Amino acid sequence: MRTEWPGMTKAEESAQCTGFDATAGNVGYLREAYHGGPYVTKYLVAEAFDGGSAAIAAATLRERLPTAVLMHLYREHRLYGGGKDPGRIDLDELPNALQAVFTQEVGDETHEDFAAALKPESIETAEGLIAERMLPATALSFVDFVALCERMERETGEACTIVASY
Repeated sequence: MRTEWPGMTKAEESAQCTGFDATAGNVGYLREAYHGGPYVTKYLVAEAFDGGSAAIAAATLRERLPTAVLMHLYREHRLYGGGKDPGRIDLDELPNALQAVFTQEVGDETHEDFAAALKPESIETAEGLIAERMLPATALSFVDFVALCERMERETGEACTIVASY
């Protein structure tokens, strides 16, 4: 997934060619491995999957971000077992802060079912982690992607176009 905005330069476009970097949200590129759901991008930028691209208001992305971050953390935990990946930052406080998120099983692992199963307290926890940036680099990529879309929308007056390039 990548984003475009009016006046985007060639250098900005080139910066999105990251070689499948799952931490490049700051340049407008999102990457998820296809190892199983729920897929965060299908939730965060759902409209882009319908026709291949869609303009999505930054406010919509910001509203979805806490759920998207929790979905990413849940997915990482379920698929990869919370294993040690040397490419990821290990934050000692994160497991304790998210303990309640991982105790509830999600029957169907689709993004819609995951989002519907979250409790308000979990969203509040995610908002705090986002504000403090107390997240692994792969989760911060979603935070940085939304922040970039917000900045570009402020600068151009138009919502970014999200392109589904999978």
